[in-house]
Amino acid sequence: MSARTVNDAATASAALTAFLRGVERRAAVFAQLQVGDAEAGDAALAAAMRDFRDAAAQVPFGDWPRRFWALLLSAEPMHVPPPAPDWPPRFRDLAQVGHGPRAALLLRLVANVSEADAAAVLGVARATYRLALQRALPRDAEGRADAEAWRALGEAAQQAVRQLPPARLAELARLREAALLGRVHVPHAAHEPDEARVRPRWLWPATATVVVLTLAALAASIAWPPPPRGAGGPRQILVEPLPPAQAPAATYDAEAALLTHPDFELLASGGGDAAMRDPAFHAWLAVQLERGEEGGIARPQREETEADVDESSMGTDDAR
Repeated sequence: MSARTVNDAATASAALTAFLRGVERRAAVFAQLQVGDAEAGDAALAAAMRDFRDAAAQVPFGDWPRRFWALLLSAEPMHVPPPAPDWPPRFRDLAQVGHGPRAALLLRLVANVSEADAAAVLGVARATYRLALQRALPRDAEGRADAEAWRALGEAAQQAVRQLPPARLAELARLREAALLGRVHVPHAAHEPDEARVRPRWLWPATATVVVLTLAALAASIAWPPPPRGAGGPRQILVEPLPPAQAPAATYDAEAALLTHPDFELLASGGGDAAMRDPAFHAWLAVQLERGEEGGIARPQREETEADVDESSMGTDDAR
């Protein structure tokens, strides 16, 4: 299997998962110590895992370690100095080592790869790698290689790999799962203890100022309460009663109202006109008379007077 690529999809997925799970602890410590910042190191590890997932199918299985560590070293966050690089106390001396020699040292102590693989990762000859490693070795006061310091540094590196806190391991698992899906998980600083997180210097003074101002305002409200109602203070709310309700002004005067009344003619006649008192009946009567239909209409009768029976008056009427 070491001489050929992994082509079966299920086998490749299982092998890739096992490889990333087996290398993620060392890779996290390596990246942190190389760049001097855990968050930047995890960002580089996320990019390397994603790129390795895409390249693993075209690389022989035996070359996976070389390709992975080369991708990690070439990740962009590894070449961008963090704003405030810092190393744990046991690794303070790494800050004095150059970028290349520091990578050669960490490939040996943390990545635990062979000399040949380390030289291949750095893209240099083995002799050049040995020279870089010698430059990174701890030195004593006289400038000679300090074997005891070298041994202590190796033990500290292995202990850092074994004792990663649970929160950091959970974050690495998220990085791995995202890489297997072809995505880059954006790491965060949740794995750092609270006392290690860097807070802006202005945060505490600003918080204290807000607290002091709040307490001062509260004390002022107790010492100088608002004036009672009616005292004419600036905070008083003036209340005035509304004027009594009045009937709306008439649109027309009394004369105009009478003239525009729908029964004005009846009101003006004093009620003496019978037709106005019963207009419907008189309208019917007028129609009947016009049609000559008088048979069913009872006319009013009156008694005859002397003028009605006087012949002379009758003649006079006929002559007329």
